[in-house]
Amino acid sequence: MAERWELDLPGKSIHLSVEGGCGGTTLGLHCAVDEIQGGGRVLWASPHMPNATRFSQLFSSLNIVEASRFHAMNLIGNMERCVDAIVEAEQNLPSVGLIVLDDWCEATGRIPSRNTKAVIDLKKRINASTTLLLISKAGTDVSSNDTEVKSRSETVLKTGGFEIWTLKETEQKSKILICEEKELVGKIDESGFIF
Repeated sequence: MAERWELDLPGKSIHLSVEGGCGGTTLGLHCAVDEIQGGGRVLWASPHMPNATRFSQLFSSLNIVEASRFHAMNLIGNMERCVDAIVEAEQNLPSVGLIVLDDWCEATGRIPSRNTKAVIDLKKRINASTTLLLISKAGTDVSSNDTEVKSRSETVLKTGGFEIWTLKETEQKSKILICEEKELVGKIDESGFIF
């Protein structure tokens, strides 16, 4: 029987760089379900809500009380103001254990320094035990034939205390998550990422 991925997240700050369309938002939702099942609360900030079908599939294991511990916030406009709103929500809601910023920057090009400064500021202002997960599209190196996932703003974010994780898809549609010198290989089903 397939097993769901279990990720060691508490208190970490992670920048997840993903190949487009290979499951970055799904991995964020997978982590959100795990946090809620563990008794915590999730703040989800994004310019748009996750796909309704995928959302309902992953959240089907939660009862209505548990599902109410997922709080969606609109991530548009001035990033510094968004950070202020997220910090205020974390301080006013009990048991926030995970903050996810999905598509927190433009899908292509260089990430503006004001955005990287804002998320580093967010990391410093939230509770040390709260996990911060940033999800963005990976960059591409047009001068190379290298097929590795390139994390944008990697040096700045590493210096700011973020772990850099990558998620990519093989030709056989397997998902590969590289985190902390580990590599997890699996696939997506209705419950999330599985081995």
